[in-house]
Amino acid sequence: MDSNFPHTLFNMKTEIKRNITIWILLVLLICTSTIFSENGYKYSFLIIIGLSVVKFLSVIFQFVEVKHAHPVWKLTSLLFVIIYFFGVLILF
Repeated sequence: MDSNFPHTLFNMKTEIKRNITIWILLVLLICTSTIFSENGYKYSFLIIIGLSVVKFLSVIFQFVEVKHAHPVWKLTSLLFVIIYFFGVLILF
């Protein structure tokens, strides 16, 4: 039997709570993006882009677990977000 079982169980519970929190955050961000896309504000696209960046980073670091990956993958993910953000700003 594993002697670290209680510690491992605690880590699993913590990770599950974090996953649920991030999932709820993602649903709220999607609802917020929908609200901003429907109201037609002049600069709502900036808010929607910002929310999509937050959603991407939440998914990539929590569910894809880039947080435990090699720093090259963290840097690649952040560079992708920066290129996406500025690319969309240049287009608009």
